[in-house]
Amino acid sequence: MTALHSFLVTSHIVVGAAALVLFWIPMLAKKGSRIHVGAGKAYTTAMYVVSITAFFASVMVLADPIGIRRPGMELDPEVADRLAASFRTSSLFLLMLSVLVFSSVHHGLMALRERRSPGILKTPWHRGMIVTLGVLGITVGIIGIRSEAILLTIFGGISMFASFGMFRETLPDRLDAKERLVAHLGGLIGSGIGAYTAFFAFGGSRFFAELLPGQWQVVSWIIAPVIGTIAINRMSKRYKKPKPAAVKAATATRA
Repeated sequence: MTALHSFLVTSHIVVGAAALVLFWIPMLAKKGSRIHVGAGKAYTTAMYVVSITAFFASVMVLADPIGIRRPGMELDPEVADRLAASFRTSSLFLLMLSVLVFSSVHHGLMALRERRSPGILKTPWHRGMIVTLGVLGITVGIIGIRSEAILLTIFGGISMFASFGMFRETLPDRLDAKERLVAHLGGLIGSGIGAYTAFFAFGGSRFFAELLPGQWQVVSWIIAPVIGTIAINRMSKRYKKPKPAAVKAATATRA
């Protein structure tokens, strides 16, 4: 079991590192271009791998925290219980991030297909995944508040907000072209928030601990969601705002 867990973690790290770089190519490339489409497919595939490996690695630790994280070690029962609780909490957080990334990528891709496949966002599988994210967000947020863990509290709230936003986009009978685009870009940006959050909180934690010691490390944890949320809000306003010509036509019609 430990070998399988190590394989999952190694795959997660290697593919995750590639995904962090790939994220920016479709973001900066011209929308609809070959580079945008090709890099987008590579990024979404990588993120599926990242989220799935993180999901199963987290489930394994939740099921047997000491056996997976401290195999073969003889520990005092009190110490073992304390470590098991700590390992389970961190794994629950990673599990939540894995569902956030997977559901965001899936939502973003399905939004584009909604034009030709009406109702694709309303499937029990898709909605169930979004609701699961919300439940995990509530659970992690409560744990964060009770244990005064800032990271868990913040990202529990972010996951709840993301769940609510995606579920709301599944309610209309059909999304118009602008709404599909906003849902697509929002989902992919949301997956990037989850990926960079995991990197800053875990993969790059030692590096940022030296640059931002103590409570200042919170800055590295929230920088991705802050930038991502600003980008999503600006993008939503940009694509949802009617063009001047459309506004004039609507005004003339009312007159």
